[in-house]
Amino acid sequence: MRLTTKCRHAVTALIYLADRSNDQTTVSLAEISAIQGVSLSYLEQLFSKMRQANLVVGTRGPGGGYRLNQPASQISIADIMDALDDYCREDRLKSLDKPCQDKRNGAQNKWNEFSRDLYLHLSDIPLARFLTNKNEPQDPALSQAGAW
Repeated sequence: MRLTTKCRHAVTALIYLADRSNDQTTVSLAEISAIQGVSLSYLEQLFSKMRQANLVVGTRGPGGGYRLNQPASQISIADIMDALDDYCREDRLKSLDKPCQDKRNGAQNKWNEFSRDLYLHLSDIPLARFLTNKNEPQDPALSQAGAW
């Protein structure tokens, strides 16, 4: 398992979205595109998948855009990965639990174990952890000097 460029762009876009939107306001993909330096058509593809996974809600028309469908504290990094890769949590874990049948390939089994542990860790990291918006609950440990 790896964190793809697609996932990195999506997480960054959702952080920007969460910092600037609320229940009433939305952020346009054109704005996110200009800030991130990512093409609008690429963001449209990412947000289409995240909309299908109910991570974001879109509003059409003038002044339209996107907002989170739930609080950032309830969206994990793994949720974003799953939306982009068309996986559900159970399917991803099942694929990582499947042992390699080739007895000579113990390294592959260890890699699957590592990937599963990493995925479970990412399931525990909420998007809210990375926000600068003070309206969203933050992890107090992150405000300590040297936390990063």
